[in-house]
Amino acid sequence: MHKTKKVVLFDIDHTIFDTNQYRKNLYTNLAKEIGHDVNEFQNIAQKIYDEIRKVSPYLTPEPFLKNILTLAKKPTDFKKINNVFWNRELYESCVYPDVKETFSYLVDRNIQIGIFSTGDLAHQKIKIGGLKEYLTENHIYISPDKFKTIKDTFIPNTKYRTYLVDDYPQILESAKSHNKNIFTVFIKRKKHHSSLVIPENFKPDATIVDLNQLIDIIRTDN
Repeated sequence: MHKTKKVVLFDIDHTIFDTNQYRKNLYTNLAKEIGHDVNEFQNIAQKIYDEIRKVSPYLTPEPFLKNILTLAKKPTDFKKINNVFWNRELYESCVYPDVKETFSYLVDRNIQIGIFSTGDLAHQKIKIGGLKEYLTENHIYISPDKFKTIKDTFIPNTKYRTYLVDDYPQILESAKSHNKNIFTVFIKRKKHHSSLVIPENFKPDATIVDLNQLIDIIRTDN
């Protein structure tokens, strides 16, 4: 009898990628490029980000950067700020420190690792660019709206024992409603997660604050 394979799907932002630290670092780098006061620019850039998010469920890089360029106080151009935005070192530095340790544990035990995320495809992929060696390509799902792809992604099957790790409980609830055999893991890394409302009549299979706890969950779940 073949043992059921295990696959763990991770959200990106606030789950394996420190989005808050990323924005802080990005805004600092952009401020320096355009000759703006760093402290003042942090608030200005965040307001631009918030305005874009009012009309889009995620950050769209080009409109964001075009707005930033209008604030330049020294000679620069779109290419230069675009290079600042897409700097790979910026993204690799914002992966949470416990991610590679957890991913290594999973891969060493032949547990497949995938992604289930919302966002601009290129932007989300660069966030996980330094994790390619751990990821299984056919388990990477990045779309403009996760809610719309849950039904097709989490089709019940007996081949895999699937774990879903996300910081948004409504995603976990929706996935569970389509496939009751999914093991849902709610991760609460940041203080703002304390204000998130767990959907009524839904309880995640596990709640964690860092990925080291996930290792214990998977180790004991047979």
